Amino acid sequence: MSQKLALRSLTRFRPTVDTKFHIDYEWWEESGRDFRLYLRDQLCDECRERFADHHNTENVDWVDPDTGEVHQTDALRECLRTRCANDPDYINERLPLASACFRVFLANNNTPLSPNELHQLLPWLPPERILRTLGGSQVYLGLRPVAE
Repeated sequence: MSQKLALRSLTRFRPTVDTKFHIDYEWWEESGRDFRLYLRDQLCDECRERFADHHNTENVDWVDPDTGEVHQTDALRECLRTRCANDPDYINERLPLASACFRVFLANNNTPLSPNELHQLLPWLPPERILRTLGGSQVYLGLRPVAE
């Protein structure tokens, strides 16, 4: 364990509304939960029908819109980013807070965002409420502060 990590675990890190959060994929591995199963559950109904299950999906090419670079990516993620995320009702106020944030991170390729930034995308959720949920002692869906 690094010295920084050891110190952080001794003194409770207190995130603020400006602290960046993201999906921590290590949390999914360590928790023994199946990220791909949950990812498939986040697809819209049409895309969920395309993928009978979360196993054995092919990799597809994805072009980064900012750099133009082509990357191999999972078909489930690509479907979510290009189809589901474009549905105006995909992220809505009926979703639990953690699920709405999780979908934002899935749709934005897990680019870290602060509660203030998430509030801009989820205006029905005040940044303080987002912080209380994401920055609390319980981890929801692997949503954690970005390691400094």
